[in-house]
Amino acid sequence: MRTALPCLLLILILPASAAETPSTTLLQRAEARAEQFATEFPSMACTEHLEQVKLSDGAKVQEHRDSEFDYLLLVDAAGGEFSVEESRLEKKHQKPPAQPLLSTTGFAVLLMVFLPRFSGSYHFEELEPQEIDGARWARLHFEHQGTKDSPSVLEVSGRQYPIPWKGTAWLDETTGRVHQIEVDLREPLDDIGLLSLHSLVRYGATGTASPVWLPLSAIIDARTRHQHWRNTHTFTGYRRFSVETESKVTQVKGDTTGKQ
Repeated sequence: MRTALPCLLLILILPASAAETPSTTLLQRAEARAEQFATEFPSMACTEHLEQVKLSDGAKVQEHRDSEFDYLLLVDAAGGEFSVEESRLEKKHQKPPAQPLLSTTGFAVLLMVFLPRFSGSYHFEELEPQEIDGARWARLHFEHQGTKDSPSVLEVSGRQYPIPWKGTAWLDETTGRVHQIEVDLREPLDDIGLLSLHSLVRYGATGTASPVWLPLSAIIDARTRHQHWRNTHTFTGYRRFSVETESKVTQVKGDTTGKQ
């Protein structure tokens, strides 16, 4: 039987113990920048272009769809917990694809593995620096520890499966800003037949007046025993987003209809 896996990936920020790994200067800077990102990103709106592709075993395109959305990150910090969701409003309504395609969300915020509330769930190791795009970047390898909570879950048919990530981040050694982050499953998720899940997310400065370091693109590649998907998210046109509410209090006068 063919395995269908139209899935939704969420980044859930749950209470976690303090970091147990020995802190390093690079990790501390990455943590500080992740906290800054968690504050700045929800105040931004942008345009998201999504390309969804379903591939055959020979990497031949079976189904293809391009979509464009107004994109907004939503943060809920109620009850002492902190969760992240993505809001998408499609700009152009398109005909549904003939075959189901993979739905992917949450990958733009993968650098939140560096939040202090999560760093205790990972083992970090500093690697040799590497040159990318003409610049030298420090590197941190990380791998989820099996007994710890995972900040990411995969949702399939209403059920959630924690994702054990392993990956590498390329960072600015001075500021701790993440240039790109690449992740894979630590091991296959046999319960749902997911053999591999790979993602490459790139970040950069957006805006000119006061640049903010935000996601630029995210590529996700997923394979089951019988199916292969690849989604590419591109984020452009960042702008500040704010909601203003106005309350007016009207004085209510007492009853003036008394007897004469």
